[in-house]
Amino acid sequence: MNEILRHRIGERVGALKISWRKASLDSGLGPGFIQDIVTGRFDRPSEQDLASLAATLKCSPAFLTGESDEISGAPGDMPAASPSVAEIPQRPDAVMALRIVEELLAGGHVEAARLAARRALKAIALE
Repeated sequence: MNEILRHRIGERVGALKISWRKASLDSGLGPGFIQDIVTGRFDRPSEQDLASLAATLKCSPAFLTGESDEISGAPGDMPAASPSVAEIPQRPDAVMALRIVEELLAGGHVEAARLAARRALKAIALE
């Protein structure tokens, strides 16, 4: 499965003309999720992670794993469409908090990033 998964992820990312990082982030996964799969550092993604990735790559999880050669799979196999960006309430405070967390992580400040994320989640939950 791993070789098929790697190949089909690459095929879909290429077809959609997006980067591994963008596809990973758009799926709600870590920025290096696809890179870790393709390089062999991570070889057992969960069904939920595969479903999220498949939705972003506009295919079925069965296609990614090689269980099906049909990109879209059966009509019921496709994950529900994500809301468009325009439909999602905009939260500039949450965006700023995420940017701060990202900068802290990039600088290797994991504990500070964790604290900033907790504070942001707490603030969002209170509203």
